[in-house]
Amino acid sequence: MENKEKKFTASGDAEAENLLKRVLFEMKETLSGTGLCVVLGGSYARGEGGVRSDRQKGLLFNDLDFFVFAEKDVPDGEKILSELAAKYHKQLKIDVDFSRIMQIAVLQKDCRRLMMQELKRNYYHVSGRDLLAEYLVEIPAEKLPFEEAFRLLLNRGMGLLFAAEKIAGNDIDGDFILRNIYKAVLGAGDAVLISSHNYCWKIAERCEAVQILDMDEKYKKLYANAVAYKREPHGNIDAETAVLWRNAADFLQYAVLKCAGTHDAAKLDESIYLKCRKNGETSLFNLIKYCLKSRKLVFSLKYTAPAVSVVLDELYDELAKSIDSIDSGRLMRHWLKFN
Repeated sequence: MENKEKKFTASGDAEAENLLKRVLFEMKETLSGTGLCVVLGGSYARGEGGVRSDRQKGLLFNDLDFFVFAEKDVPDGEKILSELAAKYHKQLKIDVDFSRIMQIAVLQKDCRRLMMQELKRNYYHVSGRDLLAEYLVEIPAEKLPFEEAFRLLLNRGMGLLFAAEKIAGNDIDGDFILRNIYKAVLGAGDAVLISSHNYCWKIAERCEAVQILDMDEKYKKLYANAVAYKREPHGNIDAETAVLWRNAADFLQYAVLKCAGTHDAAKLDESIYLKCRKNGETSLFNLIKYCLKSRKLVFSLKYTAPAVSVVLDELYDELAKSIDSIDSGRLMRHWLKFN
């Protein structure tokens, strides 16, 4: 994919745009000749990146998310990327993340993942042969696997739990707290769109799609507020932040039940299994993979569903707790194993 005149930020802030162009050019020079295909993904690749109104903490708000591919082993690749990440983390005052180096087989195997399909449509080619253009097949939004709705709920739910622990500990990292609250809100709405085959690639289109869903108006408003926050982010937390967290947690719980096709939390496990089976996403392979990763033998049919779905009942229960009772530890172990 050839890079056209690219807009990285939602606001089109000239200083931020020029900063990103400079950084990406410098990275291209450093990575030239390494054999690595490096692309920028995430908010800035989609033209939705945030810019701080208060420049004291830096200019950029969101992380820089890079994805790395290679046709063969690059012995010093990880070292080069680690040094780049450290250099620009210090300069930009944001996290600069490079994925693991993925071979072509992995790129093709994961082609149906939401993350990869979002990347296919919105990326900025930094260096190397454009392997995404050559090897990653586009899949229509309505064909996204049902599993991706559950993966999104788990990932955003974990961020919400981490935010709760910071609030309970009187942590003043407002950037982290608000970013994860609003990401959870967006994830809840997006998961419902995926599960109903109504997902859209542009955030403005998703916002419109959420507004016509059959759901409580308070959730629709919350989603619209999250979209607005993404465009003009800030880290200003106050006494109402805990209330905002509770509303986000309620929305995520609603989304878990909605995606599973039930109103009864007691039937969540059964409903998730049945929904996955109906969508053709249960298999003996899922069961074997769960046993290998968990290092225990299980025989329940629920484990034939994708592994990310079988811990959603635990996430649902954890989100029902008060902020000062949240404990992400056990779920985090599952998250690291099965995501």
